[in-house]
Amino acid sequence: MDRAHIVRRSTHLCAPLFLVYYLFPGDMWGLGVSPEIAVLIVLALVLVVEAIRLATGRTYYGLRTYEKNQLSAYAWAGIGITAAFLFFPPVFVICVVVGLGWVDPLIGELRMRKKKTYPALPLVVYFMLVFCCMQVFSDINIFVQVFLGCLAAVSAIKIEAWKMKYVDDDFLMLIIPLVIMTLVYEIMKFTGITS
Repeated sequence: MDRAHIVRRSTHLCAPLFLVYYLFPGDMWGLGVSPEIAVLIVLALVLVVEAIRLATGRTYYGLRTYEKNQLSAYAWAGIGITAAFLFFPPVFVICVVVGLGWVDPLIGELRMRKKKTYPALPLVVYFMLVFCCMQVFSDINIFVQVFLGCLAAVSAIKIEAWKMKYVDDDFLMLIIPLVIMTLVYEIMKFTGITS
Protein backbone atom coordinates (compact mmCIF):
# COMPACT_ATOMS: atom_id res chain seq x y z
CA MET A 1 0.00 0.00 0.00
CA ASP A 2 1.56 3.34 -1.03
CA ARG A 3 1.80 6.38 1.23
CA ALA A 4 -0.61 8.47 -0.86
CA HIS A 5 -3.25 5.77 -0.37
CA ILE A 6 -2.65 5.86 3.40
CA VAL A 7 -2.93 9.68 3.38
CA ARG A 8 -6.29 9.50 1.56
CA ARG A 9 -7.67 6.87 3.93
CA SER A 10 -6.39 8.72 7.02
CA THR A 11 -7.93 11.97 5.82
CA HIS A 12 -11.29 10.25 5.45
CA LEU A 13 -11.08 8.66 8.88
CA CYS A 14 -10.42 12.09 10.41
CA ALA A 15 -13.48 13.68 8.73
CA PRO A 16 -15.57 13.58 11.94
CA LEU A 17 -13.10 16.07 13.44
CA PHE A 18 -14.80 18.74 11.30
CA LEU A 19 -17.79 18.38 13.61
CA VAL A 20 -15.99 20.59 16.15
CA TYR A 21 -17.77 23.28 14.14
CA TYR A 22 -20.77 22.68 16.40
CA LEU A 23 -18.70 23.47 19.48
CA PHE A 24 -17.70 26.96 18.31
CA PRO A 25 -19.31 29.85 20.14
CA GLY A 26 -21.39 32.42 18.28
CA ASP A 27 -18.42 34.80 18.11
CA MET A 28 -15.38 32.82 17.05
CA TRP A 29 -12.07 33.94 18.52
CA GLY A 30 -13.69 37.12 19.85
CA LEU A 31 -13.31 38.76 16.43
CA GLY A 32 -16.98 39.12 15.62
CA VAL A 33 -16.82 36.22 13.17
CA SER A 34 -19.72 33.78 13.35
CA PRO A 35 -19.13 30.06 12.74
CA GLU A 36 -21.13 30.38 9.51
CA ILE A 37 -18.84 33.12 8.18
CA ALA A 38 -15.76 31.23 9.38
CA VAL A 39 -16.76 28.09 7.48
CA LEU A 40 -17.36 30.17 4.33
CA ILE A 41 -13.90 31.76 4.72
CA VAL A 42 -12.29 28.33 5.08
CA LEU A 43 -14.15 27.09 1.99
CA ALA A 44 -13.05 30.16 0.05
CA LEU A 45 -9.41 29.48 0.99
CA VAL A 46 -9.76 25.83 -0.06
CA LEU A 47 -11.24 26.89 -3.40
CA VAL A 48 -8.50 29.47 -3.99
CA VAL A 49 -5.85 26.79 -3.38
CA GLU A 50 -7.78 24.49 -5.70
CA ALA A 51 -8.02 27.18 -8.40
CA ILE A 52 -4.25 27.73 -8.20
CA ARG A 53 -3.67 23.99 -8.42
CA LEU A 54 -5.88 23.66 -11.49
CA ALA A 55 -4.38 26.74 -13.16
CA THR A 56 -0.84 25.43 -12.69
CA GLY A 57 -1.69 21.81 -13.58
CA ARG A 58 -0.35 20.43 -10.32
CA THR A 59 -1.45 17.30 -8.52
CA TYR A 60 -0.82 17.59 -4.79
CA TYR A 61 0.42 14.62 -2.82
CA GLY A 62 -2.42 12.25 -2.03
CA LEU A 63 -4.58 13.20 -5.01
CA ARG A 64 -5.42 10.66 -7.66
CA THR A 65 -4.12 11.18 -11.19
CA TYR A 66 -7.62 11.74 -12.64
CA GLU A 67 -7.99 14.77 -10.35
CA LYS A 68 -5.23 16.65 -12.20
CA ASN A 69 -7.66 18.50 -14.48
CA GLN A 70 -10.80 18.55 -12.36
CA LEU A 71 -12.01 19.64 -8.96
CA SER A 72 -10.42 17.37 -6.36
CA ALA A 73 -12.15 15.20 -3.79
CA TYR A 74 -11.03 17.49 -0.96
CA ALA A 75 -12.58 20.52 -2.67
CA TRP A 76 -15.85 18.64 -3.26
CA ALA A 77 -15.83 17.48 0.37
CA GLY A 78 -15.27 21.08 1.48
CA ILE A 79 -18.24 22.25 -0.58
CA GLY A 80 -20.38 19.44 0.80
CA ILE A 81 -19.42 19.98 4.43
CA THR A 82 -19.97 23.74 4.13
CA ALA A 83 -23.43 23.23 2.60
CA ALA A 84 -24.20 20.66 5.30
CA PHE A 85 -23.22 22.99 8.14
CA LEU A 86 -25.14 25.92 6.71
CA PHE A 87 -28.37 24.32 5.49
CA PHE A 88 -29.13 21.04 7.27
CA PRO A 89 -30.08 19.90 10.79
CA PRO A 90 -26.96 19.22 12.90
CA VAL A 91 -28.00 15.69 13.89
CA PHE A 92 -28.25 14.62 10.25
CA VAL A 93 -24.97 16.37 9.43
CA ILE A 94 -23.24 14.46 12.22
CA CYS A 95 -24.63 11.20 10.81
CA VAL A 96 -23.45 11.75 7.24
CA VAL A 97 -20.03 13.19 8.11
CA VAL A 98 -19.26 10.18 10.30
CA GLY A 99 -20.72 7.89 7.63
CA LEU A 100 -18.61 9.43 4.85
CA GLY A 101 -15.49 9.49 6.98
CA TRP A 102 -15.62 5.88 8.06
CA VAL A 103 -17.65 4.01 5.44
CA ASP A 104 -16.20 5.43 2.21
CA PRO A 105 -12.69 4.12 3.07
CA LEU A 106 -14.23 0.79 4.08
CA ILE A 107 -15.88 0.55 0.66
CA GLY A 108 -12.59 1.37 -1.04
CA GLU A 109 -10.72 -1.31 0.87
CA LEU A 110 -13.40 -3.94 0.24
CA ARG A 111 -13.39 -3.15 -3.48
CA MET A 112 -9.61 -3.16 -3.67
CA ARG A 113 -9.46 -6.56 -2.02
CA LYS A 114 -12.49 -7.82 -3.98
CA LYS A 115 -14.30 -8.86 -0.82
CA LYS A 116 -17.75 -10.40 -1.15
CA THR A 117 -18.99 -8.44 1.86
CA TYR A 118 -19.58 -5.39 -0.36
CA PRO A 119 -22.18 -3.83 -0.30
CA ALA A 120 -23.72 -5.63 2.69
CA LEU A 121 -21.02 -4.72 5.23
CA PRO A 122 -20.89 -1.00 4.31
CA LEU A 123 -24.70 -0.84 4.44
CA VAL A 124 -24.78 -2.32 7.94
CA VAL A 125 -21.88 -0.20 9.20
CA TYR A 126 -23.37 3.02 7.77
CA PHE A 127 -26.77 2.22 9.26
CA MET A 128 -25.25 1.50 12.67
CA LEU A 129 -23.25 4.74 12.62
CA VAL A 130 -26.32 6.79 11.70
CA PHE A 131 -28.47 5.03 14.28
CA CYS A 132 -25.88 5.51 17.04
CA CYS A 133 -25.41 9.19 16.16
CA MET A 134 -29.17 9.77 16.29
CA GLN A 135 -29.40 7.90 19.59
CA VAL A 136 -26.76 10.16 21.12
CA PHE A 137 -27.58 13.50 19.49
CA SER A 138 -31.37 13.54 19.05
CA ASP A 139 -34.65 12.72 20.70
CA ILE A 140 -36.19 11.44 17.48
CA ASN A 141 -38.50 8.44 17.91
CA ILE A 142 -36.53 5.18 17.67
CA PHE A 143 -38.67 3.82 14.82
CA VAL A 144 -38.08 7.02 12.85
CA GLN A 145 -34.36 6.70 13.61
CA VAL A 146 -34.37 3.18 12.16
CA PHE A 147 -36.27 4.31 9.08
CA LEU A 148 -34.05 7.34 8.48
CA GLY A 149 -30.96 5.23 9.14
CA CYS A 150 -32.04 2.76 6.47
CA LEU A 151 -32.73 5.56 3.97
CA ALA A 152 -29.38 7.20 4.70
CA ALA A 153 -27.43 3.95 4.41
CA VAL A 154 -29.04 2.85 1.15
CA SER A 155 -28.74 6.29 -0.47
CA ALA A 156 -25.11 6.79 0.61
CA ILE A 157 -23.91 3.36 -0.52
CA LYS A 158 -25.88 3.59 -3.76
CA ILE A 159 -24.60 7.08 -4.61
CA GLU A 160 -21.01 6.08 -3.80
CA ALA A 161 -21.24 3.33 -6.42
CA TRP A 162 -22.65 5.74 -9.01
CA LYS A 163 -19.56 7.31 -10.55
CA MET A 164 -20.02 10.72 -12.09
CA LYS A 165 -17.28 12.26 -14.19
CA TYR A 166 -17.00 15.65 -12.51
CA VAL A 167 -18.80 15.37 -9.15
CA ASP A 168 -16.92 13.43 -6.47
CA ASP A 169 -18.63 10.91 -4.23
CA ASP A 170 -17.26 12.77 -1.19
CA PHE A 171 -19.81 15.51 -2.02
CA LEU A 172 -22.60 13.16 -3.04
CA MET A 173 -22.26 10.91 0.03
CA LEU A 174 -22.84 13.99 2.17
CA ILE A 175 -25.57 15.83 0.30
CA ILE A 176 -27.81 13.04 -1.06
CA PRO A 177 -28.43 11.32 2.31
CA LEU A 178 -28.83 14.74 3.95
CA VAL A 179 -31.48 15.84 1.47
CA ILE A 180 -33.34 12.54 1.76
CA MET A 181 -33.27 12.39 5.58
CA THR A 182 -34.25 16.04 5.95
CA LEU A 183 -37.11 15.88 3.44
CA VAL A 184 -38.50 12.62 4.80
CA TYR A 185 -38.25 13.83 8.39
CA GLU A 186 -39.98 17.12 7.55
CA ILE A 187 -42.76 15.24 5.72
CA MET A 188 -43.16 12.95 8.72
CA LYS A 189 -43.42 15.95 11.04
CA PHE A 190 -45.90 17.71 8.71
CA THR A 191 -48.14 14.63 8.49
CA GLY A 192 -47.94 14.01 12.24
CA ILE A 193 -46.11 10.67 11.96
CA THR A 194 -43.50 12.08 14.32
CA SER A 195 -43.26 15.19 16.45
